[in-house]
Amino acid sequence: MKNSFICLFLFINFAICQNTGYSDSFINIGASSRSVGLGQSVVALPDNIGGYTVNPSATANISQNAFTGLYINQFEMAEYFSFGFNYPTKRSYQLGIYGLNFLVDNIFERPDINNISNLEVRRDSIKTLVAQGFNSFSTRETAIYFNISKNIQKSVNAKWMSNTLPLSIPLGLNIKLIHKDLYQTKGKGIGIDFGGMVRMDFNNIFETGWFDELVIGLSLNNIINTAIYWDSGERDHIPMQLVGGFGYFHTFKHLPVKYNLLWQKNSLYSDESQYGFEVITFDIISIRGGYYLDSLQGGLGLKFNYRQYSIGLDYSFSDHDLGNAHRIGGWISF
Repeated sequence: MKNSFICLFLFINFAICQNTGYSDSFINIGASSRSVGLGQSVVALPDNIGGYTVNPSATANISQNAFTGLYINQFEMAEYFSFGFNYPTKRSYQLGIYGLNFLVDNIFERPDINNISNLEVRRDSIKTLVAQGFNSFSTRETAIYFNISKNIQKSVNAKWMSNTLPLSIPLGLNIKLIHKDLYQTKGKGIGIDFGGMVRMDFNNIFETGWFDELVIGLSLNNIINTAIYWDSGERDHIPMQLVGGFGYFHTFKHLPVKYNLLWQKNSLYSDESQYGFEVITFDIISIRGGYYLDSLQGGLGLKFNYRQYSIGLDYSFSDHDLGNAHRIGGWISF
């Protein structure tokens, strides 16, 4: 007689994930408050330990051991957190292991009383069920990422240039394990992402300092369509997506201020672009804003140095019909 009220979970899932609407949409929540505050337009943002879900090469220039984490309690309905560790090897490779977890707890099973046409019998059935109480269940979605990345240094010396143009080319690869536990059904899948960036430092070319660093980012995620295999025998496909974008990064020579401008396009959302900006003062305080799938994002960041440690605390928010969503995260490197 009972059918699980699974649509509650689906509603929460899609609401939190900005209506992305495919099998790994919980991943699009993001892995760091910084990325969320920038509207997730981080495919061309280097030195970003939380950017691996968008571009695996985002970790290539992190030269220290680093821990990162993020926690969200979304609309008092669901919990989401991420965590990770990055380790630089002696050969300048970056090795990372990261996890994402999305949990909706205490979802009530609702009885199906549509087949009871007699109103008095239906009333008595409801009273009996309410007196007995409803059973509940939880649902969980998890992703584990194994990330490897490396930065390659090159230079270009064309005839029209007065000086050499330094190039930095980060490359990265993700292998991700996805596990989904939805009521009485479980699903598993394995996906692969590959991405890279080209960083061009124009300071040597334009000595006046009016043009700084330009970054081009490109990532191919869910290569050959990731499949989720359910123990019910069904199978869902996570479509392959191509994410590309640009980043411009400028540091003022005579002011303790720098700013970052970001733009990104995802092949799954051909009519949408993502934007982000960040202003950093004294290399301590960051103010961020972004736009992602009809949602405004924003946030703040603080960075502290203590001996050999660097500590970052980040806060971000996004607007939604159900209310503003708040995220708290941070990182520590040593």
